[in-house]
Amino acid sequence: MDCLGRVVVLAYIGEQTARSELPEGILADVALDRFVRALDGFEAVLSGVAHGGWSAPSPCAGWSAADVAGHVIGDLRATEAMACGRDVEHEAAGPGSAAGDDPLASWRAARADLMAALDPAALARLVPGPWGQMPLGEILERSAMEFLVHTWDLAHATRQAAVPDPALVRDALGPARQFAPLARSSGLVGPEYAVAEDADDLTRLLAIFGRRNTGS
Repeated sequence: MDCLGRVVVLAYIGEQTARSELPEGILADVALDRFVRALDGFEAVLSGVAHGGWSAPSPCAGWSAADVAGHVIGDLRATEAMACGRDVEHEAAGPGSAAGDDPLASWRAARADLMAALDPAALARLVPGPWGQMPLGEILERSAMEFLVHTWDLAHATRQAAVPDPALVRDALGPARQFAPLARSSGLVGPEYAVAEDADDLTRLLAIFGRRNTGS
C-alpha cells in the first residue's frame, strides 16, 4: 500500500475512533510501519547505554554517544514541528543539547509528542524534504535509513550489538542512495566506501554514509 493509501486508511480509522484513543500500534501497522520499527530499534540501543557511557566517542567525527542521541532526538522534535505546521527551529547549541541529562527520557518524550502529532492531516501535509516537497508521511517512510545508521553509530560507540531488521535495511538502500549524494555535497556525509560484491545490506548501507561495518 502506498503512502496516500495509508493516509486514506488512517483517516477512515480516525472516523471510527477518537485520535487520542488510537494505540501507537495502529499507526505502525497502517501508516508508518518502517518508521516506527526503526524508532523501536534505536530505542532498544538507547536503553542499553550503560551509566557513564554517554561520553564515549562515536563513529561520527567529533560526536559522543550523547551527541548522536541528541541529534536524533532533535530530528524527532523538528519532525513534530513540521507535523504541526510550525517552522522548524535550528538550534545553535551542540548536537547533544536535545539529549539533556537523561537521553532515554528525552527520547521517549520526543517520540510520544511526535506520534501524538501524526494525525491524517499531518501525514498528508506537504513539507520540504531531501527529495523535494512531498507528504510528510512519505518522508517518514524513507527516513528509516537515518535511524538505522545512527542506531549502528550509537551501538558502536557504547559497545552494544546492533542487529537491525534486515527488511528495513534492504528497503533503506534505495532512499539512501538518493539522499547521500545531497548530504555529501553539503559536507554532512563522508565519502562512500567501496564494498565487496558479496557484502551484506547493512555493510552497503553504512558504506553509502561513509562508515565501515566493523561490528560493535
